[in-house]
Amino acid sequence: MNKLLLIIIIICFALRPAFSQEMLGYVEVKGSVKDGLRPLPNTNVEIYANNTLLKVENTDITGDFSFILELNRNYEIKFTHEFYVTKIIHFNTDVRENELGIWLFEFTVELFPNIEGLDFTFLQKEPVGKISYQFNFGEFEHDHEYTIKMHQRIKKLLENYNSVRSEAFEKSVIKADSLLKKGDKIEALNAYRRAAILDRSNDYPTIQMLKIDKDLKNSLDGYDRYVRMLRYADSLFMQHRFRQARFHYNLALDIVAGSSYAKYQIARINELLPMFDPTYLRLQQYRRFLAKADQLVSELKYAEAIDYYNKALSIQKGDTYALKQIRFLRSQLAKKYNQAERQQKYQEFVDLADRYFESQALSAARLAYLKALELSPDQRYPQVQVEKIDRILYPEKVKKIENDFPGFTKVERNDMFLNELARKYPNGKTVEYYDLPGKKIKRVILVENKLATEYIEVRYDYGTFFFRNGQNISRAIFLSETNR
Repeated sequence: MNKLLLIIIIICFALRPAFSQEMLGYVEVKGSVKDGLRPLPNTNVEIYANNTLLKVENTDITGDFSFILELNRNYEIKFTHEFYVTKIIHFNTDVRENELGIWLFEFTVELFPNIEGLDFTFLQKEPVGKISYQFNFGEFEHDHEYTIKMHQRIKKLLENYNSVRSEAFEKSVIKADSLLKKGDKIEALNAYRRAAILDRSNDYPTIQMLKIDKDLKNSLDGYDRYVRMLRYADSLFMQHRFRQARFHYNLALDIVAGSSYAKYQIARINELLPMFDPTYLRLQQYRRFLAKADQLVSELKYAEAIDYYNKALSIQKGDTYALKQIRFLRSQLAKKYNQAERQQKYQEFVDLADRYFESQALSAARLAYLKALELSPDQRYPQVQVEKIDRILYPEKVKKIENDFPGFTKVERNDMFLNELARKYPNGKTVEYYDLPGKKIKRVILVENKLATEYIEVRYDYGTFFFRNGQNISRAIFLSETNR
C-alpha cells in the first residue's frame, strides 16, 4: 500500500461516527450454565432492559455463554430451559460519569429441574443475584449480602430436593414405560425426556429415547420432516425471527401433535414476542457489520468490505460513514481494475510487436512497441526494441548520432563512464541536443571537482522521461539539478 492510500484510510478511520466512541465502554459478560456439575447446553439467555427483550443468546455444547452489555443501563438476564426452573440476574452497568473502559465479568448459573410439589414461584419474580459497579474498587461485583439471603431461601426450599428429584425420576420412568407399552410413543418420548433431565447420570431414558426415535423414523410418515422443522425453527428462533419460528414449530406440531418441545417453544415465543424490541439487536448487527468491514479494509479486501458496509446500510440507511467508505473503496477498486486492464493491454501490444519483429515486419513492430510504451512508459524492453528497429530502418542516421551520443539504453553509467565524461567535458554545465527517430534528446553534463553527472531528457510523442546517470528521476529533480 502506498503512503497516500495509507493516509486516506487512517483519515477514514478517524472519521468514525459517535457510536464507536460509545462502544469504547462496555462490559463483556461470560459464564456457564450447569445442572450440578454437568454443563447445560441450549439454555436460552434472555437479555432485557426496561421490561423490553433486547436479544436472546444460547449456551453452547459446553454450557458456556458470552455477550456484551453497554454501560449505564439496568439489565435483567433470564436463564430459561425446558423442564428447568428459570433464574434471573440483575445487572446494573452504571459507572462514573464520563468513564470509559472495557470490563470482563464472569459467573456460573446453576439451574435445577422443575419438580411438582416444590414451589419455585419466587424465582420467577426475584433475581437470584444482583451485580453492579463498585465505585471503591472500579470493578463489577455481586451484591454479596443479597446473594447470601437468596441462597438461604433456595437452600430451605431444597432441603429434601435430592430425594424428591429421585422420586420424580422413578415416576417419570414408570410413566414412560407404561405409555410405551400402550403404544403411545410420542407421550412416552416426552416422559423419557423429562426423566433424562431428572437424572442425567442414568442412561436408561436416553437409550429408550433413541429406540423410540428409530422406530418413529420407520413407522411415522413425515417424522424426518418433523425433525427438520424443529431444527429450522430453532435456527429462526436464534435469529430472533420469532414469528417465523413459531410458524415452523406449529408445522412440526401438525406432524407430531404431542411434541412437548414444540409446545414449550411456542409458549416461550408467545411470552417473548410482546416484549421484544428489534431496535437494539439491529444496532448490534449494524456495529458488527461495520467492525467486520473495517477489518476487511485493513486486510485490503475491498470488495468484501463493501458488501459488509452495504449490510450496515441496510440497517442504518443513509449512514454517512458507510457511504464514504464505499465510495472510497470503489474508487480504489476502479484504479486497481484500470491498472490491471492497462497492464493486460500493454502485454498484448508487446506480444503483437514481438510477433511482427520475428516476422521482420519492423515498421508494424515499431508502432506496436510505441503503443505499449504509451500504456507503460517506464518499461525498458519496448524502448530497447525500438532502438534495435531504428538501427535497422535508419542505419545511417543512427550511426551518425551514436558517434556523438552513447545510447543510454545500452551503455552502463558506471564509474569508468562518468570518469571519461569528466575528462572529456569542461568544468560547469554542457548542454547537447539530439534528434533521433521517434524521439528528441536533451543531454546535460555537469562537471564539478572532476566529478561528472549526466542528465538526459528523452521526449517521445507519447511522453517525456528523465534520467540521472541512467536511472529514472522525476521532472522536478531534473529541472532543479540541471538549472544550477
